[in-house]
Order: sequence, then C-alpha cells, then structure tokens
Amino acid sequence: MAEQHEKALVPQIRFAGFTDPWEQRKLSDLTDRVSIQSSDSDLPQVEYEDIIPGEDALNKDLRDKKGGKTGIKFYAGDVLYGKLRPYLMNWLYPQFNGVAVGDFWVLRATECDSSFLYRLVQTGSFQRLANVSSGSKMPRADWNLISQSFFAVPADHAEQKAIAKGLAELDTLITLHQRKYCGVASWMLGVALVRLGSESDGAFGEAERVLQHGIGFRG
Repeated sequence: MAEQHEKALVPQIRFAGFTDPWEQRKLSDLTDRVSIQSSDSDLPQVEYEDIIPGEDALNKDLRDKKGGKTGIKFYAGDVLYGKLRPYLMNWLYPQFNGVAVGDFWVLRATECDSSFLYRLVQTGSFQRLANVSSGSKMPRADWNLISQSFFAVPADHAEQKAIAKGLAELDTLITLHQRKYCGVASWMLGVALVRLGSESDGAFGEAERVLQHGIGFRG
C-alpha cells in the first residue's frame, strides 16, 4: 500500500535501498497488447486447460499436444492473461516462445519490467477492474477500461524486479509448505484406512478426524 506525501506516492513498506516515489502510470503506457496470429505447428500451444489457475504453471508437457491451432504468437517474457472469466486466474509468465490459443491477452512490457507486469495483473486493483466485465454468460475483461486505468508503479526498474523476485520466492515457499502438509495428510489418511479397514464404515469418519487435526501433526 502507498500513501500520498506532499503529492508523492511513497509505499509504507518497501525493499531497502529504494527511496524514489512511485508513479501513477496508465496500463497502456506500460505494455503493448500483442495480436499477431500464428498457427505454427512447431510452436507449443497454450490453452486454458493447460494452465494451473493462479500458479504460473502448466499441468502437462506441451510437447505432447498436437499443434496447428491458430492463436496469438508470444515470446518468452510476455504475459498471458486469460480475459474470459478473469476470476479463474488463467495467467502465465512463459519462458518460451509459443502460441496462446483462446481468449488471452498477450501483454508485452514496454515501460516496465516484464516480471513486474506479471505481478501487476495479479493485484487486487487489476483483478477488480478485470471483473467489471462485459457479457453475462461468457464475461470477458474489458481492455478499453483496463488499458486506460492507472496503477502505482515503482519508477526504478530495479525495484520492480526486486518486488517480482520477492513475490516469486514467496510463492515457491508457500507451494513447498502446501506440498509438505498434503504429504503428511495423505500419510495420515493411509494410516487411518489401513488401521480401520477400507471397507469399514468407521474408516471415513476416522479419516475425516485425522485430516481435521492434521495441521497439528508433529513428525
């Protein structure tokens, strides 16, 4: 969060070494929306179904998919943002060239760091605007609205990169803890089922009890 101090936008919390005020920048001044079409079958193709929502990760090896569909060509470092039902959080920061098939915006950073742009589209302010969408059955984010909206951005690209790097490291830490907990919960569930017998009516009640209290487990 940032406060106005004598008309300067200064974050309350920031990385050490950065003192310059932030700026209010229009999104269209920070990025270009790419629209060049391609059906190159040699390029990996990304669709909604390939993305793990909100995790900047794919759920499959794209080399196993058949190519040839038409979409928007992107390059490594572009930001893919799913504009259809934006609350589904279908976004990706690919480190490879490919084709985005379906309702994607392909955003190419021009006046900001691309890793910071990827984090910007995940912010609450961006998402609130994205979900002020057109259409009821198939709601889509409105580019005319979002592109003309202003966002607080560090003037120093080094600070942009530091923020993006810090958030990426935090995401990794959260994922590791989630996997650790899921592994413990799965082990405890297995113990409960073996002990009570998978056909026993009591097994599922015991499993539920174990999972409810699993967060307090100590190895």
